[in-house]
Amino acid sequence: MDDFVLRPVMAVLDRIEFDGDAPAEAVSLVQREGRPSHPGVQRFAEHATRTYLTTCSREAGRLRPVRNLWVAQRVQPSVVWELYAWGRRYESTDGALREFRFLRLGSARERSPTEIAIAAFVAAFGAPAAWPEPWSEPFQPCGRAGAQRVRVIEVGLVDGSVKPLLDGTAEEVEAYFAAHGRGRVVEIATGEEVVPGFGCAGCKRVAVCRGPVRTPGLLGVESGQGPLRTISISGLRYYRDCPAQAYMRTVHLPRAYEYSAEAELGQAVHAWLENVHGNQRDGCGFEAMPMAGTDWSAGEWRVTGEFADVGARMLAHHVEVCPFREAPEVDSVRVEPQLTFLDTVARAVVVAKPDLVYREEGRWVWRELKTTQKARWYYSDPLEEFPQLALGVAVLAADALGPGGAGRVELEILRPSGAQIVLIDPTDPERVKTAQRVLREWAGPWRADHLFDPRPGQNCRWCPVSQWCSSYPGPDPDQKDDETGAASRTAGATTTAEG
Repeated sequence: MDDFVLRPVMAVLDRIEFDGDAPAEAVSLVQREGRPSHPGVQRFAEHATRTYLTTCSREAGRLRPVRNLWVAQRVQPSVVWELYAWGRRYESTDGALREFRFLRLGSARERSPTEIAIAAFVAAFGAPAAWPEPWSEPFQPCGRAGAQRVRVIEVGLVDGSVKPLLDGTAEEVEAYFAAHGRGRVVEIATGEEVVPGFGCAGCKRVAVCRGPVRTPGLLGVESGQGPLRTISISGLRYYRDCPAQAYMRTVHLPRAYEYSAEAELGQAVHAWLENVHGNQRDGCGFEAMPMAGTDWSAGEWRVTGEFADVGARMLAHHVEVCPFREAPEVDSVRVEPQLTFLDTVARAVVVAKPDLVYREEGRWVWRELKTTQKARWYYSDPLEEFPQLALGVAVLAADALGPGGAGRVELEILRPSGAQIVLIDPTDPERVKTAQRVLREWAGPWRADHLFDPRPGQNCRWCPVSQWCSSYPGPDPDQKDDETGAASRTAGATTTAEG
């Protein structure tokens, strides 16, 4: 399936703007003749097309669409420099005004100055050029180059919101590019920094890149068929609930707000400790924690009233088990790092974000944090309850964090009543075997799935991407799963979210 959500949106708009198709006909043709896509993507593409056309209809008579890219090109004996931006392009009938439109799946918002600078520069000084065939060939710009005035905006496809980003003359654009674009372009073209992560699977150089750590067999899957995929433990959790939800999250379809008050509290506690651990290494003290009885915030999370008091008590108990409190030699501390591993057997890029990793006396420690008001967990084995712990065990057992041996995996549990530390030995063959089995059970079905069908049931009620799902049974508060997994009417159900 085609994972690029904006491709069918752009294809439909092209047929409407350049071929004269009616919107419904264009949608039908693209779905029938274009690359296969998930039903959720198709549903979003229809919505996005209608939203875009409605939002931009007032400009339809004043601006005409431009089919080809605007390309700024400089040809030198040994290299051809080319700059272009991907989005929708329009111009006035006399060509004096050009407008570039970024598309965003969600609501329109601010872009980075570099993105704005590049889009504005190619609109102000570029010439139209068709996509080269083959791609290795340079563009062949032709026609009128440049415009007297440039506008750059962003259109939010989920709600039709519009964000003006830049409106200026060619001279003003040139100055803006000099300040915000040129240096970054040179840095990208000549730099050697690698930033592995969720984009690795789509990179043509991933097989030879030093960024993702090669860990064959990390997920315990015997072999992976099909293209390289990206996954995280959160993604596997979503997949267990509903394959369609997991897929629609992966391709970043717009989501409804999904955090309960309990989940917000867990996020706030995590954010507070991330900030404290990032600023000092001597162990947390009570003075670094929020005061009980007062509202408090950390990062983008704010908690009030009873939840603020519960969170303050949880954080106070962290002081007792802070890993840096009276700790022996500690180095290489990384707070909530994004770690990227390449499982060449499963053909998967595995992205992890442990709460804390560090070396203690030369051995790696992987710590995860959980907040809860429950007295106990569902499983007796923490590896079964929290597959991220299983991933930590597998990573340490594979020596995938760099120089230093495998130390331990820790689970820190914070409750209003106290703190608990659970230790797991990644050098214990039985613990490693269990971790590998857990990962295989979670990752195997995901790796083998090529359809990502929905699984209607109770989870539909709070699924944040349900609006794009054709199997969504509707917001019925009296649904629960029957034996077949379909939605049926029964007594009400409740759920709680844990941090």
